[in-house]
Amino acid sequence: MAMPITSNLVVHTDGGSRGNPGPAAIAYVMYDLVGSIIEKDSRCIGRHTNNEAEYEAVLWALEKIRERSCLSVKVFTDSEFVVRQVKGIYDRKDPRMAQYARRVEANLRLFDSFELNHVPRTNKRQEMVDSMVNAALDANGC
Repeated sequence: MAMPITSNLVVHTDGGSRGNPGPAAIAYVMYDLVGSIIEKDSRCIGRHTNNEAEYEAVLWALEKIRERSCLSVKVFTDSEFVVRQVKGIYDRKDPRMAQYARRVEANLRLFDSFELNHVPRTNKRQEMVDSMVNAALDANGC
C-alpha cells in the first residue's frame, strides 16, 4: 500500500555505535509541519563506526521519506561531520565516507527542496532520536 503524499516533512536522525567500530543502531523521527510525529523507528545495523551509523541513519530516513512521495524535506542530525562532508566543507579522504556522502547527494536530487542541517545534541527532538538509538542498542544487544 502506498503512503500518502506529503508535501513537507521535518526529520531528525541519529546513529551511534558502542565502540568505534562496534555494535551500532540508527533512528529517525518524522514530523509534519505543525510538529506532530507521523512516523518513528529505530533498528540495529550491525558493526559500524559512529560516522557510518550517522550516515546510515540519514540514508534510512531518506528512504522512508521517499515512500511518502514527499516533495520538500528538512533533515536534522547532530553529526556535524555528516552535514559538513555532504555540503563539501570537509574533505572526503576516506573512500567509505566519500561513498556515503555521494549516496546522500544522489538522494537529495530526488526532492524539489531539501535541507540537511546540524543541530546540537541538546535539541529536544534530537534528544528523542538519541534515546531511541540507545534503547535499540540496550534492548537488542546489537
